[in-house]
Amino acid sequence: MTEKILKYKSEILLYISVAILYIIIALTLCSKTTIFYDTKNTYDVLLDTDTGVLVNLNVFALASDNSKHILFMQIVSILGYPIYLLSLKIAHDLNIGFNHVYGMSLILLQILVSSASITMIYSIIKELNIKKWIQILIIGIMIFSFPQIFMSVNIERFIYGQLSLILFMFVLHKMKDKESYWVDIAAIPLFGITLTNVYMYVLNLLLQFGKNIKKMAKHIGFFVLITYLVVVSTRAYYGIFLAAETVQKDTRFINVIPMFDKLKMTLVRLLYPTMYFPSAKYENGMFLQQGLPNLLFFILFLVLFVCAIIGGIKHYKERIPQLCLGAILANITLHGIIGYNLKNANIMAIYFSFAIIILLAYFAKSLPKKYTKIFTIFLVVVLLTMIISNIQGFLQMLEIGINNYPK
Repeated sequence: MTEKILKYKSEILLYISVAILYIIIALTLCSKTTIFYDTKNTYDVLLDTDTGVLVNLNVFALASDNSKHILFMQIVSILGYPIYLLSLKIAHDLNIGFNHVYGMSLILLQILVSSASITMIYSIIKELNIKKWIQILIIGIMIFSFPQIFMSVNIERFIYGQLSLILFMFVLHKMKDKESYWVDIAAIPLFGITLTNVYMYVLNLLLQFGKNIKKMAKHIGFFVLITYLVVVSTRAYYGIFLAAETVQKDTRFINVIPMFDKLKMTLVRLLYPTMYFPSAKYENGMFLQQGLPNLLFFILFLVLFVCAIIGGIKHYKERIPQLCLGAILANITLHGIIGYNLKNANIMAIYFSFAIIILLAYFAKSLPKKYTKIFTIFLVVVLLTMIISNIQGFLQMLEIGINNYPK
């Protein structure tokens, strides 16, 4: 037992450290405002998120979600329902507002989930045998990135969707490309938490089995069967019947604009916020993406992004880089090319920001030793500017919260 703990001591220390850091951030942000968990049942207050509405609907414990998140409540309520019951008791016994207790409890759950995702990414990166300082800087960039902090301390579904993607990739990594039904089982949260994320399972099937239709059909059949059993046993099938209606309604979020404008918005509104706080403005009760980002920060991000893509291309024969490149391409296609929710695409960054982090590590792995020092300095600069960017952005949110949603 002691040997196992010592073997994973760096992961354990990282998990605890990240959780403590995020708890401190959450307590600071929520000390004078409820904007991160209670927006008086109003949509889109903070960067197009559904925070207060989701808490009121209670999709984390009681109410089934829509067709894009068929098994969300069924999966998250495993922990969300006990938290809900405990929050009711604490609120009653201590005469504290239930929304405050439940909101902060859900934020704590999200922090624990986010810390688990970061730890799994670190576990993957650690095995690449890159220099320790570079490992620390790369995982530090993930910890202090905008989407990771925002989706940890602001109540939403996204941090659970990210966990489903990272967990699937982590299982694949541990299986070392071996054929296993555990991979099919690990794909259930992809389908259940955020329907579109099932692309990663399909991509892996294509990469693993190629033209072997028989094996692919066997695994798809197994996946469909166990998913069907989960959906029926949890009575989540109602969402499936409404899938066509949901897709039809969501077409209103597709931005039909010239391709050059889409390219600019993809860079500024989708890719840039994977690391830095997006340019945004508070108007008409909503804090939404507007304007252009800091030029220096934007240039630093572009260099970082190019390094990540190069890292993926150099290791394109390996499964993890293939899936990371696929994650980036899938999100650019859905939000950039098709234009789904491109106007406020920052909230989607959480679904592939981790892929950029992993590919950065692969870039470091293939980097000649003579450039290691320059790359390390570059990562330090990126990390420091990210921290500055996010401090400025979250202070804006805090001010909006104090003025409009005081505690």
